[in-house]
Amino acid sequence: MEQQAQNQKTPACVSLEAERARVEQLSQSVCELRSQLHCCPEAMKEPLQEQLARNSEVLEAETKRFEDLEFQQLERESRHDEEKEENTQQLLRQIADYQRSTVTRKERLVALNKQAGQITQQAQREKDSFLKERTNLQMMLQREKDNLASVERKYADLTGGRGFPLSPISLKGVLKEGGAHLSDTLPRKKTTSIVTPQFNCATLGRSQPSSRAASQSNVYLDTYGYCDNGQAYDTMSVDSSDSMETSISACSPDNVSCASMSNVTKLEEMERLLRQAQAEKNRLIEHKEQEMESRKQALEEERRRREDLEKRLQEETNRRQKLIDREVKLREKQRAQSRPLTRYLPVRKDDFDLKVHIESAGHSADTCFHLSLTEKTCRGFLVKMGGKIKTWKKRWFVFDRNRRTLSYFSDKHEAKLKGVIYFQAIEEVYYDHLKNAHKSPNPCLTFSVKTHDRVYYMVAPSPEAMRIWMDVIVTGAEGYTQFMV
Repeated sequence: MEQQAQNQKTPACVSLEAERARVEQLSQSVCELRSQLHCCPEAMKEPLQEQLARNSEVLEAETKRFEDLEFQQLERESRHDEEKEENTQQLLRQIADYQRSTVTRKERLVALNKQAGQITQQAQREKDSFLKERTNLQMMLQREKDNLASVERKYADLTGGRGFPLSPISLKGVLKEGGAHLSDTLPRKKTTSIVTPQFNCATLGRSQPSSRAASQSNVYLDTYGYCDNGQAYDTMSVDSSDSMETSISACSPDNVSCASMSNVTKLEEMERLLRQAQAEKNRLIEHKEQEMESRKQALEEERRRREDLEKRLQEETNRRQKLIDREVKLREKQRAQSRPLTRYLPVRKDDFDLKVHIESAGHSADTCFHLSLTEKTCRGFLVKMGGKIKTWKKRWFVFDRNRRTLSYFSDKHEAKLKGVIYFQAIEEVYYDHLKNAHKSPNPCLTFSVKTHDRVYYMVAPSPEAMRIWMDVIVTGAEGYTQFMV
């Protein structure tokens, strides 16, 4: 961009130098004509005077053109400097943003690494706990397998080598079948004559204690439902003593009663636990359904509440927007109908004396040391706010009625022109009573110069200097013609 600016600057400088050389040449020719006019005789003075007048007019026109070109060149340079400064500030802001983004991402990366380490540790702990739990469950499963194997062996011993049934219903059927088989040899219903206890004892070849053991077997059989409505049964069979002994020995409490009673108790306990589990499952399902219903109702209420709030917010936004639009229209109407806030209108007279005008307005320019006032110019320092970059910088301002410009320089030597405001562009000059200036160093001494393109905000060093500058600049506000006659 700097190379492009240099390329654009070179033709302008060349044309400016050519114009300067031409002006110097014309000035030299005018000087020569004047010297000849003093030395020539009276007869030749009239054509020389005419030629001198023509050359003077050409010199004046060329001088004015040269000054315009010079001001345009200075304005381009000042604009280039402002653009360069703006680009520099923008690059600095981008660098700062990138640095902040880098720091933020580094912090986030550190946090993510820390979180990953914590997750890894937690996963390792959960893995160890799962392995430990797996080992315990395998040990419990092995113990249950051993218990089941022992139960199957006992069942095989009781049923004569049959396999252990898989379901409780089949187990009950097997037990009933086994009971029916045992009833053929053990207890039978009385159909003939009653056998005396002596015959029983003689046939069995046993004494009364054997009879007591048989009664114990009857108690076991009664438990499994082998009694028919309280009817009496014999405690022995009349078929053969060998089969009776075999049946009684097979149904003794030591071999049958203990195993069968424990199995039935386990079955009843399992059925009871299944019923409890089913009831608990139904209760949990019902509780879950109630909880889901209550949560659904809460969500519905929250949705209705948010819709109500959004509706109220939209209504409030629309109402405020209407108020803002009405206020803006009212301000535009007031601004269109208002007069300028300064006391004077622009003055275009060629013989206008600026210093006399300011002193007649009640100002004492000689006692104000912050500015220098003459009949055509006014010079002094003001603090100006930038156009694109809102920074406040001290500038040397020159109000020149001959050139019809308000120029400002970087210092009082007037070597480096920073900007030019032409009289034709100045519309209004007023005190910043609305405090529109961004971060003004002294709002009480801030005034504004409005042009076609922008509004210049300036801060004077003292109240008297501010009043003088406002009355000086308004005499050149040729862009404002609303209230002029």
